[in-house]
Amino acid sequence: MKQFTTGLALLGTMAFLVAVVLTVADIVLRTFSGNTVHGLTDIVTLCTMFGALLAIPFGFTHGEHVSIDVFTLRMSAATQRRLGVFAAVLGFLFLAGAAWFGAMQMLTEYGYGDRSQSIGIPMVLYWIPLVAGLAIAALVNLWLIGRALAGEPGDGE
Repeated sequence: MKQFTTGLALLGTMAFLVAVVLTVADIVLRTFSGNTVHGLTDIVTLCTMFGALLAIPFGFTHGEHVSIDVFTLRMSAATQRRLGVFAAVLGFLFLAGAAWFGAMQMLTEYGYGDRSQSIGIPMVLYWIPLVAGLAIAALVNLWLIGRALAGEPGDGE
């Protein structure tokens, strides 16, 4: 699971890199020729969606998500494990629900046939990374629950 989510995070990083390169190219073009990268806002927004949402599962599998451990580090290992399972259950429920609602909205957008304003990217393409990232992150939380219940080391260990 860690290799899979690392691969997704690398793809997300590449999406961010594309956004940066296109933005720099747009600045250079505007400075020297008065031209622009047509549809830059649409493309950068799409790259940002892919970049951010493909990185979320990585945070869970590698224990890099935000946590407040000033309290939990003082608790016993058994209590920490139970809290980890509880957090993963809550994470799964939230992420699965958000993925489901996102999928419903994605289907609505698909039905409307909406497109981005400047270059006409189908709006459903903006929803795909959102739904996929949330669904994969939900599955990662199920994986974390299974690991914790099996007594395997926690995330990030």
